[in-house]
Amino acid sequence: MNNLKANLSLFMGVLVVMLSLVGCEPVRTPTGTSETVVPTPSPPPATTTPKPTATAEMTPSLRGTVNLWLDWDPVELGTLHKVIAAFQENFPQVTFAIAYYPPDELRPAFEAAAIEGKAPSLLFGPASWGPELWESGTLLDLTSWADAELQATIDPIAWRQVVYDGALVGLPVERQGMVLYRNRSIASSAAATLNELVEAAQRLKDGEIVGAGFDYGFMYSASQLAACDGDLFNERGDLSLDNQVGYCWLRLLRTLRDTGQVSLNSEDDLVLFETSRSAWLIESTLEASRLARVIGFDNLVIDPWPLYSETNKRLAGFVWTENVYLVAGTSPVDLEVSWAFARFLLTPEGQLILSDPEGASHLPSFSSITLSDGLQAQMTASLSSGVTLPLHPDLSLYIEPLEGAVRAVTLQGSSPEFAWEMALKKIDQELPDSEGEE
Repeated sequence: MNNLKANLSLFMGVLVVMLSLVGCEPVRTPTGTSETVVPTPSPPPATTTPKPTATAEMTPSLRGTVNLWLDWDPVELGTLHKVIAAFQENFPQVTFAIAYYPPDELRPAFEAAAIEGKAPSLLFGPASWGPELWESGTLLDLTSWADAELQATIDPIAWRQVVYDGALVGLPVERQGMVLYRNRSIASSAAATLNELVEAAQRLKDGEIVGAGFDYGFMYSASQLAACDGDLFNERGDLSLDNQVGYCWLRLLRTLRDTGQVSLNSEDDLVLFETSRSAWLIESTLEASRLARVIGFDNLVIDPWPLYSETNKRLAGFVWTENVYLVAGTSPVDLEVSWAFARFLLTPEGQLILSDPEGASHLPSFSSITLSDGLQAQMTASLSSGVTLPLHPDLSLYIEPLEGAVRAVTLQGSSPEFAWEMALKKIDQELPDSEGEE
């Protein structure tokens, strides 16, 4: 997947901004990054962390510094400053220290700072960071801080992206995920079922148009297990798929293959869609703005996922979140104001500022919020019916065998049964001895 943030790493260093009541003045500092491998920080000594009071109970005289590290791009940083300004209307004596790092440097810098006892009070990062950072002892458990009202406002799928090992390791600030795009200048209407999608794509095929070019890599295809009433892992974190679910899943992908061109973890599908040679595309919501500019804002639409007639369930895309993490070792004063700001990010006011299509255009984590932008509304509707991307520390062990099964069925003509059984054998070989013996 393309990512605008990654492109900025070539020319942006660390930016520290101190914000106060009278305004903000940027101060540049050296990056201080190192190519040395950063060891995993040891868990801090057990201490009693004071629980911050609820934001509504805090007074305008609240003081302290929110030390925030992130890797947002310039447009997102502009939106962040608007959020901070709105927050400081209620808490004018709270100051902010913001450190920007290029995407590939943020986590190593954070882990190094945690070892040295110089970590920030807040960290913005993907949900995939949560499990390892929690196990290293660098994150705080927010379970006793987040009340039922907060959880009720968050989309349940997004909420599951911050719960790990019985702890609430962060707060979901933004939803992201895979959706089904359509170029309506080529295909005028959505397909209600998978069979209708195949038929529509085949009718479109000619010398230029391939119908639909889809990527069948793990991030694009594994979520379709939901249409077979399956999931990758059970609540204990063990692989939970049985043979019938696996066969069903691979039959589904074999049917989807007939829509047009197959690719695996390449940009071929993107190129086909952007050059109007493919009518549909499964891709991340992070690409929506760019796709709209390329094919035309009036042409881009996000379809509801079609129904799989064999099971009478819909296809779905993976959903994940960008989280804000509260960091262990923060002083009580700074922890109080950092929690207040983290909580403000998950208020209607904070979410609406972050979702401004002229700004950061983040998709809110709220389960119900009115969005004025039509494309954003379509994306959030699709994500609300999506599948949570697993927060499993050994997820990588399963990806290659499952992709091998998909490749065998969609490109090599293997039977779903044979491909699935081979995938399970490879997974069993990859698992640690302790797991494989259970």
